Amino acid sequence: MIKILSIVLLEDDLFEKLVCKMENVFGIRLPYENKKGRFIAEGDTVTYKVILVDRVDDLSDLLCDEHHTLDIRIDMDESFNYEKYEEDVVTKLKNGEIRWKYGIWTKTKDDEEYRKIYP
Repeated sequence: MIKILSIVLLEDDLFEKLVCKMENVFGIRLPYENKKGRFIAEGDTVTYKVILVDRVDDLSDLLCDEHHTLDIRIDMDESFNYEKYEEDVVTKLKNGEIRWKYGIWTKTKDDEEYRKIYP
């Protein structure tokens, strides 16, 4: 099963510049390509996948977002520990001086509550 922590970024840089920042933050390469009108950069760390999504959609201004987003994709098991991943990601963002608004975990069950984190 997969869990995703989606983080709303407050960085006001162009996508290409933000990709470089995130490569430094996570210590990985984040090659990107245009997927259906939006640039998406993806790379793997040892423990999770990093996905950076551009706020601009070149198909239509109506499809653009206010902020870039950062998704942390994790293959979870029964012993999944939210805090372990949250601490790792938050520390990296803080050390890299990346500004963000909040993060929210995807639900795996309908009766599960959304879990939010803040800087």
